[in-house]
Parts: sequence; structure tokens; C-alpha cells
Amino acid sequence: MKLSKIFAAAGAALMAFTAISPLAVSADQLKSAEKTLQDGAFEYESVNGGYKITKCIASMITEIPAIRNGVPIIEIGEKAFAGFTGISELEIPDSVTAIDDNAFYGCASINKLVLPKKLKTLGEGAFSGCSGITELTIPDSITEIPKNAFSKCDHLESLDLGNSVTKIDELAFYECTSLSKLTLPPTLTEIGDCAFGELLSLTEIDASKCDAFSFKDDLLTDKSGKEIYCALSTIKGAYYVPEGTEKIRGGAFSAAAGIEELHVPATVDEIGDGAFSCLFTGEMGYCSLLKTIDLENGLEKLGSNAFAYTSVENLSLPVTLTEIGDGAFMGNFALSKVIIPEGVKSIGENAFYNCKNLRTVAVPKSVKSIGDHAFGFVSSDSEEFTKLDGFKMSVFSRSEGKKYAKSNSLTYNVKDRSLLKMAFIVICVGCGLGAIIYSCVLMSRSRKRASAGVRKAIKEEKEKAEEASYQKIIDSDAHTDDTNNEQDDSEDNSED
Repeated sequence: MKLSKIFAAAGAALMAFTAISPLAVSADQLKSAEKTLQDGAFEYESVNGGYKITKCIASMITEIPAIRNGVPIIEIGEKAFAGFTGISELEIPDSVTAIDDNAFYGCASINKLVLPKKLKTLGEGAFSGCSGITELTIPDSITEIPKNAFSKCDHLESLDLGNSVTKIDELAFYECTSLSKLTLPPTLTEIGDCAFGELLSLTEIDASKCDAFSFKDDLLTDKSGKEIYCALSTIKGAYYVPEGTEKIRGGAFSAAAGIEELHVPATVDEIGDGAFSCLFTGEMGYCSLLKTIDLENGLEKLGSNAFAYTSVENLSLPVTLTEIGDGAFMGNFALSKVIIPEGVKSIGENAFYNCKNLRTVAVPKSVKSIGDHAFGFVSSDSEEFTKLDGFKMSVFSRSEGKKYAKSNSLTYNVKDRSLLKMAFIVICVGCGLGAIIYSCVLMSRSRKRASAGVRKAIKEEKEKAEEASYQKIIDSDAHTDDTNNEQDDSEDNSED
């Protein structure tokens, strides 16, 4: 009896212990869930009363959960799904209000994307490189589309920008090459450089409901027409930028692959980064047929990569230009002559890099800064930067051009040294000529003085001779008078 009671008591104690143990584990799990959690598919982090998915660890998923352990999923973290290819249809739950930078970068397998209706924040590059997406609707909860958000979604054919977007940042839809139509929302007030860069299939832009922008003659501009944001690929051949344009924004003509000749009026004072190449990402631009550029005086700034990888052969820059941006004419293989005018103050890094036919460059004294590999360097199979054979610079003494040439061991000649030598020679020749002329003058004066003396002597002799002759005449007259007087006296006496 006592033994049975003892076993019963032991069993009860054991049951109590086993009951308490799971509770303790659940409490530990709950405590850890407040910070991090892993469920075999995702890793989570506790933020602002909800969970943020920080990493996808599964090889394939069919959905993203809205709740875990009764806690809502409110954020997709930075690079959480970057490069993930185990999903084709992605519907992000409405509980998510933030998608961080590069969250789905390079998820090329996604062909259908549904964004949450309450999404407030979209990070840079969030869906960049999701090349399988064909349709996209931006929810009305979004007011800003950040840099690179949907760049290189090159199968995107249909885009609805919603009714609340006020800003589309630079490169937001860069290289969405299948997009044929674009409708701007009425709320839009700001468009970044190259936001619609290299949209090669774009044939129509509807800006009729947007007060800040206008679309006319294949150009998307601000309402005043002073700034060009996007030019359609239908522009070809010789093109004259409209008079009155003041700024060509970055990437504006990056899709106009058919332009062969470009005329920029004097009203334009700035050409933006990648305006005719959109070379933001280190890739060759599309304006490779552009051979002739006529830039009128008035232009002050050329942005980075503005004409990179075009086919310009000869280049005369306007005298009003002060700044040449990084890589401005990089990769112009046909370029053989460039005139950089006095007044240019800065030449950016790689400005004329890989211009394989550009053998001579004259750098004016006004230049105060020159970036690395600005000219005199090309790429080769073995090295990225190789000195160009036969390249020579013409520079001024104590100038930035000379400093650049010396620091890169490039051949150069100094302009003003030659001018000084020439000036010295001219001065010496001038002095010699002056001495000769002075001698001639002295000789001439001596001759004049000598001639004057001779003439004076001759004159005096002549005067003496004349005086003697005159005196002789006088004496003769006197003798004649005396004779006549004597004759008169003789005649008077004879009459008496």
C-alpha cells in the first residue's frame, strides 16, 4: 500500500515536471521571438510591433506570410530576397508597409507582382533587375518612387503609376525597354535624371492630366518647355533642339538611337549626365550613330557621360564652356580632334578616356583641375588603363595641364616657352633692325650735315664771287663815271 502511494506520488511529480517543461520552452521561444525568429523559410526581426523579414532561406516559396505567431509582417528588409529565383508569382501581403533597398533585386523569375495596398515606403533598387515582370500597378499609398526602384525590368509592358505619386527619382524606370506607353499622374511634380532613360519602345506619353509637365513633338518637358526630360526613340537623323530650351536633363535622349546630327542652340546652358548615352551603370549608350555635334556659345556645363560612346569625329567646344564632366566623351573611337577653349576650368575623370584616335590635346591655361585618365589612356586586353601610343599634349608652364602630363609621364610641349623664345628672337631682331635703322639715320644726318657744309661753302664762294663780280662792276661803273665826268668837264671847258 505504501509502495503504491510512493509510485503514485512519483508519477504525479513526473507529470507535473513534464507539464511545466513545455511551458518553460514556450516562454523562452516567445522571449526570443521578440527579437529574432526563424521558421525554415525566412528569418525575421522584431521591429515597431511587427516582424521584418530579413532573409529568405528557402529554395522555393509560394507566398510571403502576413502573420507569424500572431505578429504581423510589416517590412521586407534590405536584400532579403536579392537574387532569389524560387518564386514566379509574388503577392506581398497588405500588412507590409515598407520594402527596403534592393529587397527583391535581381529576382528575374518573378513574372507577376502585386504590391501591398498600404505600402508607404519603397526602397532604392527594390525591384531592380526583376526582368520577368510584365505588369505593374503602383498603389495610391505611394507618393515617391525612389532611385532604381524598377530599373532594368526589361519585360515590363504595362505601367500604372496610380494617383498619388509626386516624385519619380533618377533611374526609377531606366532601361524598361519594352514599355510602349506612359501616363503621368496628375500629382507628379518632380522627375529625376534618366528616370525614363533608354525606354527604346516608348512611343507615347500622356501628360494631359499633369500640370507640371508637357508632351509635344516627341519631347517630355516641363510646362515652360525649358527643360527636356525624355525624348522618344522616333527622333532620327539631323535634330535641332528647340530654341528656348535651357537644360537637357540626364538621359533625356538616351533612347534616340537614330540621331546622327545634333544642333544645340545658344539658349542651352547645361547638358545633363548621360543626356545622349545614359551611361550611369558603366554600359555603352545607344546614341552610337551621332557623328556631328554643333554646340553654340551659351553652353556652360557638360555633365558626366553626356556624349559617351557616340561617334563624334571632330569636336569644337563653345567658348562659354567651363566644366567637362566625368566620362563626357569617353569611348568616342572616331574622335581625332578636339578644341578645348580658354575658359574651361575643370575636365573630369575619364573625360576623353578610350578615345583611340585622339592623339593630340591642347589644354588651356584656364583649366584648374583634370581628373584621372582624362585623356591619353585607352583600354587593352591586359589592362584597363594603357597609355595611348603617340599621344602628345600641348600645355602652358606652371599649369594644371603640365602637371597632369608630368604625373602621367605623357609627352608634352610647353606653349609659352616657345612663345618666350620667339619673343626673345623677335626682340633681338627688332633691336638689330633698330640699330641698323639708327645707324642709317645717323649716316643720313651726317650726309645731310656734310652736304649742308659743302653747299654753304659753295654758297659762300659763290657769294664771294658774286660780291667780287659786283664790286668789279661797281668799280668799273665808277671808273666809267669818272671817265664820263672827265669827258663832261672837258666838254664844258671847251665851250667856255
